[in-house]
Amino acid sequence: MKKFLCFALGAALLVPLLTSCGGEKWDISKDGDGSLTATLSQRGGKRTLVVSGEGEMRDFKYGTAPWFAEREEIEAVEIGAGVKSVGENAFQGVSVPYILLPESVGRIGGGAAETGVKLFAENDAATSGDGMDLYYYSDSAPLSTDVYWQSDKSAGNVTDGLSTAKRYFRYENGLPNAWDFYKVLFIGNSFTYRNGISEPSGGVAKLFDSIAENLGAVCETYMIAGPGWHLKDHANPDDICGKQVALLLDAVNDFDYIVLQEHSTDSIDKNADFLDGIATLRQKITATQARATAVLYETWGSPASAKTRNTTVSAMEAELKDVYEDAAAQCGIPLISYVGKAFTAFYERYPSDKNYYLWDTDDRHQGYLGAYLSACVHVGTLLGLDPLACTFGAETGVTAPSSDVLYALRETAEEIVFEE
Repeated sequence: MKKFLCFALGAALLVPLLTSCGGEKWDISKDGDGSLTATLSQRGGKRTLVVSGEGEMRDFKYGTAPWFAEREEIEAVEIGAGVKSVGENAFQGVSVPYILLPESVGRIGGGAAETGVKLFAENDAATSGDGMDLYYYSDSAPLSTDVYWQSDKSAGNVTDGLSTAKRYFRYENGLPNAWDFYKVLFIGNSFTYRNGISEPSGGVAKLFDSIAENLGAVCETYMIAGPGWHLKDHANPDDICGKQVALLLDAVNDFDYIVLQEHSTDSIDKNADFLDGIATLRQKITATQARATAVLYETWGSPASAKTRNTTVSAMEAELKDVYEDAAAQCGIPLISYVGKAFTAFYERYPSDKNYYLWDTDDRHQGYLGAYLSACVHVGTLLGLDPLACTFGAETGVTAPSSDVLYALRETAEEIVFEE
């Protein structure tokens, strides 16, 4: 009889920890008053962590959320209307594609979700800790503000009027889906800011933005460039361009890609400075950006430079390609945008047809075709988008190349990017 009573009493004490369907239930309210609870349940054939009630969720130290031991079994997270906040480290270790946060959620604690888990917030005013992959609801493609800063043409600072870009999602077939949004910074010189037609223009960076958005992505594109500038200059906060780089990277931490373009052939001729500039900029990027990937922009061989160096355009680019690949390996840069290789491939196909000429009148800088080809390679390399699907030819007021030429440029970019 005593054993039976002890068993019955123990079972009774467990009742508050069980749901009606036999799953565990935890009080996760900020004040411990039971206003917010979590359960593990079967929903739609998935093991689902369900948070329900009304109120604030308490914060957790890493690994102390009550479901942490069962995190690998959780296939979905469901947050009910009335939940006002998500606690720090709440869903660390839970690998789900996304978590939908109802309009009642106004605060998301730091480390609330695992890296790579998208947080879709219906409350446009919801705030989050650093590093959260947070998206806000928008049923139409969001607008972006692009900034093209050029040392000899732009007044003020690149950060004037700056605001941290928001990312957005919409519903497709009843499910949340992120708008493809990317924040990209180009750092370079005239091989970045020229487009062969007008200046200041944003050049390659602006063409990149236009092509990407034509293909369905939303880009917020920045450019910091100066005539004749080197990466070592951009890495120096006392330099006119280096100051802008430091200001921008210190002001925001949400860039996806930062493209580094060295001065023409100085990657070969001043290789130590080239490597030093990359290494210093990479340290700055790592220290300030939560998720940015650094990208090396391979420059091209040109008729003028090849003549000066007593070589061919193709041989000159091959040497540049080797130098950029060595630099990427030495400096830990994961991605190269093979613009120079695309120039070579295009030039070898159309060696004497002036309608397909990539360079400007100086036979060294990019003309409009070269700038367009460069932008297509960047779009494919950074965003994984196929340039062949693009229908953008030129900005308003600029005469676009013929459809045959545009197709040839896009085709070359597509082949080079996806071969690499």
